[in-house]
Amino acid sequence: MMTDYIYAGAATLIIFLSLLVGTKKRKELSDYILIFWLLLLFVNSLSFIIIWRSNYPVSFAGRFIVELSEASIFIHGPVFLFYTMSLTKAGLTIKPRHLFHLIPFLVCLLILMAAIMVADGVGAIIRQIVSVCKMVSLLIYTTVVIIQLKNHRKQVETIFSNTENKYLNWLNFLAWGIIIVWILSSTGLILYGLTWFRIPQYGGIIGNIAVCIFIFLVGFFGVKQEAIFHFTPGEKRSIESDGMVDTAAEAITDDSLFAHTILPEENASELTINEKYKNSGLSKQKALDLFQVLENFMKNQKPYHDPEITLFGLAKQLDIHPNHLSQIINQHYSQNFFDYINEYRIKDVKDVLLSGKYDTFSLAGIGFECGFNSKASFNRAFKKFTGVTPSEFRKNAKS
Repeated sequence: MMTDYIYAGAATLIIFLSLLVGTKKRKELSDYILIFWLLLLFVNSLSFIIIWRSNYPVSFAGRFIVELSEASIFIHGPVFLFYTMSLTKAGLTIKPRHLFHLIPFLVCLLILMAAIMVADGVGAIIRQIVSVCKMVSLLIYTTVVIIQLKNHRKQVETIFSNTENKYLNWLNFLAWGIIIVWILSSTGLILYGLTWFRIPQYGGIIGNIAVCIFIFLVGFFGVKQEAIFHFTPGEKRSIESDGMVDTAAEAITDDSLFAHTILPEENASELTINEKYKNSGLSKQKALDLFQVLENFMKNQKPYHDPEITLFGLAKQLDIHPNHLSQIINQHYSQNFFDYINEYRIKDVKDVLLSGKYDTFSLAGIGFECGFNSKASFNRAFKKFTGVTPSEFRKNAKS
């Protein structure tokens, strides 16, 4: 009885969340993908209810829903990837060629429906083969999502000065959760096929409840989540031409991207910073002049006190190209934009604490005045650049 309530509750929650996302005034591509994903999860929830009550006669429609849910594993991977990319890649559009990701699902659905009408022994073998293919597909897509989120973290730090709610940690949590469930499910399938030990496919009721939890997490965070990057076409071209966007995930979604040369940060040991910018068009003298302009502007205008300052915002204030600003920061400071701005903020905080003029102010308040937008980000940055916490630094400054 309790299980009935769990499954029914999951299905009801999906309907509610779908309506919530669907009625948003300003919907983005990520919202439409999320609605589709929730509807897919609704089919999964219905299949759980049908399987749980399988002691009752199941109609053809019921069998179709169950088989559709089984085959949907081939869609969950691509949907997860495209949802992630819709949040992390500015201007993503779904193109006709992307529909090839649906081919495994359609083939699987036809096979499973055909398996209903053949001998049980043959049907069982077919289902085992399909199960292995589903597990491989889910692993590939989830791994690409994890790689994309890792590269997204670097991209955020290249463009933004604060990363609050921009890392998409909840998606990373979901991805690793899927990997853990994948390992358990794979172990169960191996034990089921090679030994006398029997584990219900996907963990039985425990696995289904885990999916219900997954539904809740996707809905709870997805409803609130907005795309991270909102750039003009010119800004987007600047990002791509400077190598700020790592398109590891795009290789699986856009074959034209194999022609692009992307230089992720982790290849810095192979290609020096100077080699990376050798074709930038910025001469050494011009770079030195811009460096002096940047130094004076940072010291006199203190743009880092703006918690929402970005690479493009600072470049606009300096009236220089964002690519050139990024190059100057990389070459002269060996830092990304995030660390460059936050180091200035920490220097200001240290000066304030050492002056002793604001001993009545809270540490968080001082951090906010110097450009940080949260206590957690302030504490992390301070520890990173000084090796001690703000409270320890203040205590040492007084002694």
